[in-house]
Amino acid sequence: MDNNTKVTLSESELTMVTDKNIILTKRAIIQKAADLFMLQVPIITNVFKALVENDVLLQASIPKITKGENYKRLPYVILDYPASFKSENIFAVRTMFWWGNFISITLHLKGIYKEQYFKQILKEIKSDELIFISMSEEEWDHDFTLGNFENLSELTPNIYQKFEKQEFIKIALKYELHHWDMMQLILADGYKKIAEIIKT
Repeated sequence: MDNNTKVTLSESELTMVTDKNIILTKRAIIQKAADLFMLQVPIITNVFKALVENDVLLQASIPKITKGENYKRLPYVILDYPASFKSENIFAVRTMFWWGNFISITLHLKGIYKEQYFKQILKEIKSDELIFISMSEEEWDHDFTLGNFENLSELTPNIYQKFEKQEFIKIALKYELHHWDMMQLILADGYKKIAEIIKT
């Protein structure tokens, strides 16, 4: 390949590189995503209040926002709350904005938390078209591609055994970005739905 081809810009690339507003707008959107998530904190606190009050590890949980530029080559914003990442025991409600893809809420359970809730989760989400469950062996993959997150239409013995043996279990709700202006209400309903699933 001609080295000049590697470094020359196409017409569309040249238009972008000379327009500083593209980057400024991107930064504004990232900040609005972080602000949107922080607005959810009082709602999340209320929804998971009873659970947190009964768990010493979760009582120390504080809202944590993480921003990055390269989750599968695209920017992202994550809110972990409530969350406890202690050794092999994980309880995390993760809200994620992934540029060009979606906003999601994921309940991530491992160790004692997985053992505590997984039977109830499998029972509650069966045939629920809104809830996705991670079928992947990759614990930190948040993509909704086929074979990773799927709807659980039926609980076969093989699927039950898979989740029984697996170290973690993750369920998630996925929201399209074009619903952004309604996202505060949408997320609030999502947290309530997740809390109801694990309510004992």
